[in-house]
Amino acid sequence: MSRTFSFRSKAGALVRDINARVEAKSRSHRYDLVWIDKGVYLWPRTVVSLRQRAGRLVHYTPDTAFHANRSRHFRASAELFDLLVTTKAFELEHYETLVPRDRVLLTTQAYDSRVHMPSAVGARKEPVVTFIGLSEAYRRRCIESLLSAGITVRLGGQGWKRFRKRHKGNGRLEFLGERIFGDDYAAHYSAASVGLGLLSRRFPELHTTRTFEIPACGTVLATEKTADTRQFFTGREAVFFNSFQDLVRRIRALMADPARMEELARNGRRRVLADGRDCESVLRRVLERVGLPC
Repeated sequence: MSRTFSFRSKAGALVRDINARVEAKSRSHRYDLVWIDKGVYLWPRTVVSLRQRAGRLVHYTPDTAFHANRSRHFRASAELFDLLVTTKAFELEHYETLVPRDRVLLTTQAYDSRVHMPSAVGARKEPVVTFIGLSEAYRRRCIESLLSAGITVRLGGQGWKRFRKRHKGNGRLEFLGERIFGDDYAAHYSAASVGLGLLSRRFPELHTTRTFEIPACGTVLATEKTADTRQFFTGREAVFFNSFQDLVRRIRALMADPARMEELARNGRRRVLADGRDCESVLRRVLERVGLPC
């Protein structure tokens, strides 16, 4: 209860401990760069202390900062950063109320090139569709549509307990577990014929880490059409769908045409490699922006 309260309220003993540890670890050092990932628990005075010791101070978050994950601490300390990095285009106007536009950088999500890769060269794809992520009503409806159409789905992530109970005994649904990360995550997507890059409906998400992780794993990405996804891929590099019925139709067509499926997967992986959608490339562009090329 105490831990949950601290994390949700951004207050309490755990938050005090986080700030005390950061100050204690940093007070006797000077840094060329201090990089803060999703600093929702850092008090302004802690950020001031880091600012005094840092040649460059950067804040990065792959998540929303003004919808979920709101933090009064971040808002109060934003002006101290040299650069605020976001992956959410729809939040740019909020960032610009805190700092000038030239101190905000919009970048993309990214995949880990050391993890997200095809499991084995020449390995045969299994005739399944995989989704690993948080349960939401929209996503449940999507998975339900696939199951109703006789398509086998491998599912992982948190919040699916009631959904699984409702579909108990359905041989088309395989639940992988609530915590699928790292190599296991990559292996499951790599083994699938199609990976679902379903976006969230809790906020106006335009792309997600899965948008790049799935093709990096050598698997066909099936995703919604957005301004971002249309920019990242063509119809020869990913499957775009307009409705769940459309998705079912496209998946069936792919399953019946292994050569086309292999071509799509190959083109998608080639595209994310060529465009530098890996973590290292994204980080390099951020560092160049603050005058620290590597």
